[in-house]
Amino acid sequence: MKHTHDRLSILRVFLVLSLAAAACRAVIPDGGTLTPTPIMDVFTTPSPEAAPSSTAAQDDQPAAGAPTQTAAPTPQTGQPTRESGLPDPQLVNQYDIQAAIDFEALTFEGRQSVTYINTEDTALDALYFRLLPNGGSSYGDGSLEIEQAAVNGQAVSVERSEDGLIAAVPLSAPLQPGEQTQVELAFRGEVPREFGGGYGIYNFSDEVMTLAGWYPILAVFDADGWNLDPVSSIGDSVYSDIAYYQVSVQIPRDLLLVATGTVTETQENGDEITYTLESGPVRDFFMALSPIFERQSAEVDGITVNSYYLPGSERGGRKALEVAIDSLRIFNQQFGPYPYTELDIVQSPMRYAAGVEFPAIILIGDFLYDNPERDFFSIATSHEVAHQWWYNVVGNDVFDEPWLDEALTSYSSSLYYEFNFNPQSYQSLIDSWQFEYLEAARQGADDVVTQTLQHFEEKPNPGVYSVVVYTKGALFFHALREEIGDEAFFTGLQTYYDQYRFRTATTEDLLAVFEDAAGQELDPLFQEWLYSAQVPASLDERR
Repeated sequence: MKHTHDRLSILRVFLVLSLAAAACRAVIPDGGTLTPTPIMDVFTTPSPEAAPSSTAAQDDQPAAGAPTQTAAPTPQTGQPTRESGLPDPQLVNQYDIQAAIDFEALTFEGRQSVTYINTEDTALDALYFRLLPNGGSSYGDGSLEIEQAAVNGQAVSVERSEDGLIAAVPLSAPLQPGEQTQVELAFRGEVPREFGGGYGIYNFSDEVMTLAGWYPILAVFDADGWNLDPVSSIGDSVYSDIAYYQVSVQIPRDLLLVATGTVTETQENGDEITYTLESGPVRDFFMALSPIFERQSAEVDGITVNSYYLPGSERGGRKALEVAIDSLRIFNQQFGPYPYTELDIVQSPMRYAAGVEFPAIILIGDFLYDNPERDFFSIATSHEVAHQWWYNVVGNDVFDEPWLDEALTSYSSSLYYEFNFNPQSYQSLIDSWQFEYLEAARQGADDVVTQTLQHFEEKPNPGVYSVVVYTKGALFFHALREEIGDEAFFTGLQTYYDQYRFRTATTEDLLAVFEDAAGQELDPLFQEWLYSAQVPASLDERR
């Protein structure tokens, strides 16, 4: 299999570049008492009727692992496949959200109750929520507004940042380590039409609505304090702790809903239907809706994989399913078990991105489905599947250390080629990355892999982020594997996954794991590849 420099360069551009959009300003009323809003009435529906079937009737049962096609309107994905190793619910934040979506008006309203547990070693006098759609950039020109707030049943006034991205909820008394509190928020949002300058992750286009960051999400408190970073113009913007979710969402009954979590209850009320979903431990909660989704499904290692695609894209839908199945099988073997019972791949209108990851769901840009046999398609799909391990289960600060998930995820795509095809396919991809990186370095587009998102955003050429974090970063893992050998390398990956599953890891954590696995100090290799803006000596001879 031959990977050309042009193909991979284009892929990197689509994966990480975005156009800057003006930040949106949310206007939120202050004060007042927290009384039930009309949104809550939609959940006092009559007793539930039978839920629609999740698969179309089949005269013949498919063979094990064979794709099945259906257009059934039942949400999918999310529950853990096993109980061992899961975080204790008593020590993890929990979201209970009720929402109703107006598919025609492109708006929604909802209420959420968040149980927050102070696991830090310092008292907290406020909790901070990020309202990501107000940050523009990848989210477009939509909005998300908090209308009312209460803490432990007492109404409070929300303090908002000037750009509407951050909402501070004051606490009546400092929350001591080990204590918990409950925050209730009433909110409403407006979804952009035709991208609004964004990627398409919070968007309505071609009868598909995607809802990333649609609810106020808790900011992370770590050693640096509260992380209140602006939405990135070139990278991911979701840095969040693991949480459990229960979400009830009312939608028109002719829509198919694909969402993080597993359906536990269904209520019908005329032309509307309300799904209640529960998730295992995840970083955030994503939804996509459309009346025209079609589906093919298969199973691997006890995991149901669903490929949702648009009419006329059956060939791409089948290819996405095949790549995801093979990726799951390989990554389960090489990294450790995928912790959920399902994974969804969703074809969605997108701009400036080939794919975006969410817990138990990945979006793949609709334009890739025009020619799914290209390497372009398989690299993007396997990359996003790998993010389930490196972003969702093992988290990292995507603002301070974006390389930690992106470089490892990029390298994971090469493992898909190695173990699904042959070592020659792996080496062809490595060779193309080396060519791409060296060409960029000749033109002065080199930098330190471990730099922050802000550092790369300040570069005149945004492509530096792409080639340094995705390409040079992936080549570091290849060099590390060559240095310590396969046994130590894959032991290191599996140990890293096991030790930091459902936690937030750092660069130091990753490097320490590999030194332990190798039984040797690796600082010279780390310095050369991760902390230098120069071409590593092992590649310099190729220049």
